[in-house]
Amino acid sequence: MGFFVSRHLRLLGCNIAIMKRFLLFFHLVVIGIVCFYSCEKQSFPLPPISINSKYPNLTETDRGLAIVWYEPIVEGHALKWSEFNGRSWSKPVIVTTGEEYFINWADFPSIFYNGKNHLVVHWLEKNGDGTYDYVVKVSQSFDRGRSWSRPIIPHKDNKLGEHGFVSFFNASNNKVGLVWLDGRNMMGEEHGHGYGQMNLYSTTIDKNGILGEEILLDDRVCECCPTSAVNIENDILVAYRDRSLSEIRNINLVRWNNSSWQKPHSLHNDNWKIAGCPVNGPKLAVTGNNVAAVWYTSPNENPIIYISFSKDGGKKFNSPIRIDNGNPIGRVDCIWLDSDRVLVSWMEMGEKSTNVIFSTVYIENHKGSSKIVTQILPGRSSGHPVISRYRQNIFLAWTEENKIQSKWIHVN
Repeated sequence: MGFFVSRHLRLLGCNIAIMKRFLLFFHLVVIGIVCFYSCEKQSFPLPPISINSKYPNLTETDRGLAIVWYEPIVEGHALKWSEFNGRSWSKPVIVTTGEEYFINWADFPSIFYNGKNHLVVHWLEKNGDGTYDYVVKVSQSFDRGRSWSRPIIPHKDNKLGEHGFVSFFNASNNKVGLVWLDGRNMMGEEHGHGYGQMNLYSTTIDKNGILGEEILLDDRVCECCPTSAVNIENDILVAYRDRSLSEIRNINLVRWNNSSWQKPHSLHNDNWKIAGCPVNGPKLAVTGNNVAAVWYTSPNENPIIYISFSKDGGKKFNSPIRIDNGNPIGRVDCIWLDSDRVLVSWMEMGEKSTNVIFSTVYIENHKGSSKIVTQILPGRSSGHPVISRYRQNIFLAWTEENKIQSKWIHVN
């Protein structure tokens, strides 16, 4: 009898120990999920930005991160920039001013840090009477944004039509490279994007503003979806939305392999057939040899946010996994938190609001926690929310009701 009592007591003690371990594990998981996103330890307000400013964009620098935006002035707009150094934002500096900017919620200016105090900014400027007659303009600074070069146009076609959706990358010999959507082979219409074929081009710019060879990368792409480009050691990887003859609009990749551009290929066969541009481009992020690709798709009117990983520098990607919560709008962004985890942001419709969602995804192909970080207007006026990182803090910026909004989210 004593044996059985003793045995049951031992079993009871074992079960209690197991339960304690489980509760401790559950407690740590809950704390981890909450603290991963919600611990907003510090807030660094943006520098003074006037009302009706709009469409911010971000980039990481060796000191922190930089922001660029449009701000109204008496005659037209100014394009301004500022840098966060870990303690505060610098006094805004005007890059350029003008009255003929093409200001668009999806195709907005960008800023790029090319190392050694070299900053590059692009914007769009009207060059004709048509609604979609505009050119890309690029200006460089070699003194960390205190002064800026005379703007140049990187495309050489001298034709009226659309040029935009620029992505920058580091090129050899301290040059900056870029890709853009080029409408030189599209015939414009007064009330639309026209018809014909949108192209994807690339070139380089040296410190004197001299253009390199202009290279056609793809002769038929989606007309108005943002592009994305990353450096991977000596290679360059570009993602964009393709457009097949049957109107399938998958995400394509094209690669520079240290000697030439390779033939484009599909990242994944989503088989999304749509006779028009969804204005929803992909996003690439890289750390070491690990690459993440995030994109929106909607085959058979089923909206999805996919992510796919590569461990060999973007040569081969695994099968994508779905990470949205069931009703995404898209407008994706992503950034590596460490060598194993990516933070992805996107817009998604909720029951009563439109939300910006943050989600962690692990390179071993499983989704971590996700959280609504802010509510946002569902239309085009909110622009494209963008994220950047300073240490363990994620900075989110967007436009709402003609005002630039921002938020710091601490992550662990």
